[in-house]
Amino acid sequence: MPRRMAAATLAVAALLALAAAALGVVGGWGNAQAQRDERAVAITVGNEHACALLDPGAVECWGGNFYGQADAPGGAFSAVSAGGWHTCGLRASGAVECWGANHSGQTDAPGGTFSAVSAGRWHTCGLRASAAVVCWGDNGYGQTDAPGGTFSAVSAGRWHTCGLRASAAVVCWGDNGYGRTDAPGGAFSTVSAGGDHTCGLRTSAAVVCWGNNADGRTNAPGGAFSAVSAGDEHTCGLRASGAVVCWGDNGYGRTDAPGGAFSAVSAGGEHTCGLRASAAVVCWGFNGNGQTDAPGG
Repeated sequence: MPRRMAAATLAVAALLALAAAALGVVGGWGNAQAQRDERAVAITVGNEHACALLDPGAVECWGGNFYGQADAPGGAFSAVSAGGWHTCGLRASGAVECWGANHSGQTDAPGGTFSAVSAGRWHTCGLRASAAVVCWGDNGYGQTDAPGGTFSAVSAGRWHTCGLRASAAVVCWGDNGYGRTDAPGGAFSTVSAGGDHTCGLRTSAAVVCWGNNADGRTNAPGGAFSAVSAGDEHTCGLRASGAVVCWGDNGYGRTDAPGGAFSAVSAGGEHTCGLRASAAVVCWGFNGNGQTDAPGG
């Protein structure tokens, strides 16, 4: 390549990088993947960004980065959760570390050891090693007032939170508009708190949703599922066959799941991401901030 052409190409690349930074958009685990052959093992979708947990433990995020929510710190994590405009990760040591918007203290994670973390819109909740739930951040609706007792899982939504008891019962607290905290009885294996609705996976493998049903976001289809994720205005489930099925508001194509086999799915604000069985990340829906431009996909 002629020297002048090479210089011009580098100049254009530099300008594009500066433009992306100015827009608050980041993405790519490119060089890191080439150096360490990293593979995505888990995904999580926030309001305008998404993150992947890579093997052997690095976190990479892409999409909107206006508050630094995509600026994942270095080091090893065992789990990650993307919220509204912040992100939290669980260190291998059991400590929770958060980054991004902190207007309500949602990134001020308490010390101590945790086994799980869930980032909501403006609050965050963690599951202690003791099985107690602790929440921090915005508490305008009581969404951080976790009840006592032991839990096996926790999920923070927009203005409410839900937990799975060791007994397999679901308990929710916070804003109860549209009945989003009115969890039905029976045994569940997991729960996912969304915007104005909540969904749970029954131990029978059926998905049940409650709360705001605008656009049919609580109209879960029948059949067996292995996972469910409630987004802001839509829901997605992972079939036992590995297929992803989504329902609810389809603005920007957020429920138009591609075919093929997946091992995980996460529904966010106006976009969705799935983890292929091959470890590739695929996203669909609104892409105004590059949130569906999954690196390594």
